[in-house]
Amino acid sequence: MSSKQTVGSTDTPKSAASKLFDLRLLIGGLFTFYGVVLTIYSFFDSPAEIAKAANIHINLWLGIGMLILGLLFLLWTRLGPLTPPEANPTDRSQAPGHH
Repeated sequence: MSSKQTVGSTDTPKSAASKLFDLRLLIGGLFTFYGVVLTIYSFFDSPAEIAKAANIHINLWLGIGMLILGLLFLLWTRLGPLTPPEANPTDRSQAPGHH
């Protein structure tokens, strides 16, 4: 049984988790963008639109809520970045070429 190994290679294999894009950044950016747009749009609501929503400025409140949620996602991304898991040198099941 021969195994292919690169001589002189000290790189550990990359895990699938380290290659994933952090979705918190995408979700936070979208919620923040739409929250800003909806909040600005709420300033142009007609009285008829407000009356349809039981006299609640629904666009304003949802815009503020989306803005807060988006900023929380972005803050979470900033304060808790993803780090790839450390490879355990004694775990031979992840090493290429070992069965």
